[in-house]
Amino acid sequence: MQLSFDHLVHFVHRPPGEAARLFQEAGFHAVAGGRHTHWGTWNSLSYLGLSYVEFLAVEEAAVAKQSDNPLIRQLVWEANRGEGLGQIALRTRQMDAWVERFQSLGLKVTGPVAGSRTRDDGKILQWRMLFAEDPHSARQMPFLIEWSETDEERKADLTQRGIIAPHPNGATELQAVGYAVSDLEAAAADWTRWFGLPSQAVFDDEQMGARCLTLALPGGNIVLCEPQQDGSAKRMLQSRGERPFFARVGAAKALHESHSICGGTYLI
Repeated sequence: MQLSFDHLVHFVHRPPGEAARLFQEAGFHAVAGGRHTHWGTWNSLSYLGLSYVEFLAVEEAAVAKQSDNPLIRQLVWEANRGEGLGQIALRTRQMDAWVERFQSLGLKVTGPVAGSRTRDDGKILQWRMLFAEDPHSARQMPFLIEWSETDEERKADLTQRGIIAPHPNGATELQAVGYAVSDLEAAAADWTRWFGLPSQAVFDDEQMGARCLTLALPGGNIVLCEPQQDGSAKRMLQSRGERPFFARVGAAKALHESHSICGGTYLI
């Protein structure tokens, strides 16, 4: 069954438009998203092809605290950890088959959860989300998302509306999202068992101070990083646990820049 990287959820504790402005100052094209009134949240967005960064914030605390959506619960529960990268979503057109796969693996499944948002022009965007927990692992799994429109329809619409647009800094694609993990081999085994993603050879990343392993995925790879010395991977593992902590962005011309924005690191 096919999966693609869909989006990186960046938790912020400020109006998401402010996070978008900081992203724009780093040279990225970013736009206002909208409100999820039934979850008490709102967002802003920055697209790199169909892969995108979502800055997600609580707008109505009373509503968000009552939500049974696992992503919203995570956003609320982890508020005391500060801002930072919180989750990723993987895109599928085979949601029901993934439900069967996860259940066959003995995972606890929540959903599919219906989601929707009304745009300013009155069009209703719809999607389904699937959450799963592994009782044999303390690691948090990414969630799956299935959009009501095809990739081609979404890309054409987003481009026509100027949401997908050139980035002033030359960014062209989301290459990878990095996860801090405490045990590289065990984490890779879990991800392979869950999703069947092919893995590449282990390598040392001096910039992160970690041993790393790449899981190949269309739209953006996953890089698992086990700290070996002081560095960003170790700091993230200690402060936020096993979570995404950096995004690597490809550009027409490599800038070799690192931007720290709202607790997340963006490399280009």
